Amino acid sequence: MKVLICCLNSKYIHASLAPWCLLSGVKAFAKNDYDIKVLESTINGNLHDFAKKIILEKPQAVSFSCYIWNITQTLEICKEIKEKLNCKIILGGPEVAYRPKDVLEKYDFIDFVLSGEGEWNFPLLLDNINGDLNTVDGLTYRKKNEIITISEKEYTDTPPSPYSEDFYNNLKGRIAYIETSRGCPYRCAFCLSGRCSKLRFFDMTQVKKDIINLANSGTQTLKFVDRTFNANSKRANEILTFIKDNYGTKIPENICFHFEIAGDILTNDTLEILSQMPMGAVQLEIGMQSFNEDTLKVINRKTNTEKLIKNIKRLLEMGNMHIHIDLIAGLTGEDLESFKNSFNIGYSLKAHMLQMGFLKLLYGADMRENPQDFPCEYTENPPYEVISTPWISAQEMRMLKNCEDAVDRLYNSGRFLFTLNYLIDEMGISPFDLFNDFGNSVDGTNMKLSDYAVKVYEYFKNRCDEQILREKILCDLLSCSSSVQIPEIFKIRDPLYKKVKKHFIENVNQNMKIAILYSTNEVFAVNQSGKKDFHGRYKGEFYKNSFISME
Repeated sequence: MKVLICCLNSKYIHASLAPWCLLSGVKAFAKNDYDIKVLESTINGNLHDFAKKIILEKPQAVSFSCYIWNITQTLEICKEIKEKLNCKIILGGPEVAYRPKDVLEKYDFIDFVLSGEGEWNFPLLLDNINGDLNTVDGLTYRKKNEIITISEKEYTDTPPSPYSEDFYNNLKGRIAYIETSRGCPYRCAFCLSGRCSKLRFFDMTQVKKDIINLANSGTQTLKFVDRTFNANSKRANEILTFIKDNYGTKIPENICFHFEIAGDILTNDTLEILSQMPMGAVQLEIGMQSFNEDTLKVINRKTNTEKLIKNIKRLLEMGNMHIHIDLIAGLTGEDLESFKNSFNIGYSLKAHMLQMGFLKLLYGADMRENPQDFPCEYTENPPYEVISTPWISAQEMRMLKNCEDAVDRLYNSGRFLFTLNYLIDEMGISPFDLFNDFGNSVDGTNMKLSDYAVKVYEYFKNRCDEQILREKILCDLLSCSSSVQIPEIFKIRDPLYKKVKKHFIENVNQNMKIAILYSTNEVFAVNQSGKKDFHGRYKGEFYKNSFISME
């Protein structure tokens, strides 16, 4: 039987692990031999072309891994396949696993939905696709006019490694993913990870082997998909130490390892190992979600916020890794003032990225299954994002969307850090109010950096010292991009500029880009051929007038 394992990625750079896990399961556990291979595309690709490619293969069975970001496009492709080809279509993944009966009732072109761990039940389905389907755990299927669901089975073993020769040939330098544990010790009401399976850890020998192989595959980023990497601190320390000890030898120096961690449970031992990591070798993503203690309690998010803040500050002080922190808008019991407070606390930590997320009501999550406990209005179609709650109105949520855009463009991009520090200090305004006011007054959609910089200048120039603001923005533009065109509004025709620039080229560095700062009688100089920092900025230096005559 010819079988295709398909997946639509959100972007080309992402290489989904799911289809390769299914393939490894078939090779390890299937009793029969199959003509089987993986086909990938993206949600932004031509769906008709991908469907045509599948149809031309003439498979007898096709499977798709389904998530909130690809379910709409996946269903379109499945419908087209069924219209042209007599084959069985199998869906799995979190977007269908918690509503299998609903999927089969709505879409008659879908034959099977699998819930649970696909490495085991997918090959079992293939072996019994024309036989006794009741032996397939986690399967939902039609039998005449009835929809039958077989209960899931709990697995405790380490699944077979998905990293075959075909996987590496297909990776082609994209972001690679590695799973060293499955499940989560927490039961956050908005998340699925805690209910997928009991937390278990995979064989450490295999984990270390996979780390080395993936690090040498040509990828630049290796992401651990473990939902709480440091749930077991001893195990986390062993993996981190392994990476540290092999970095620059068995592990190439240009690889960055990404981990999702719980910041409040970091131990001193883990922090000490992280402090010894080579520059840029690690990126940490830390979900704060909220600093409202009542909200955290209601959504079953166990967090020691005092320790969380302390540990994030300690991580940032190390200066050797990128720190990404998350907040979620729309959580139960959190109104606008509460979210504003959470945001200002988060911003004060000065992480390299402060992500404003918006609550999504996922199938299978407690928040969706128990609306009486978590009342809210959300979009009918994916990604099921919250529109309003009893604590925050639809208008306020729309306002937060515009605020998010400003946060991403001004702060997370790293492009306006001098400007932001100056404005917040000068105007005596909270970070949230600054981003919110600007984001809801200026539409930066599809705007070039230079044009956006002008918008920033025009919006704030009457609220502070206009000359200082101009110079802060100019320093930011020189720090973050070597290709940006400096807008005319920021240029001053001064003969002194040529003299200063000539001096820097001859005596400091010929790659220096400079700006004269009249407000402080300084020269700001940036070497744009150097390496960027964790904010994505070139290092700049301020030179006082004692360095060069400004007359």
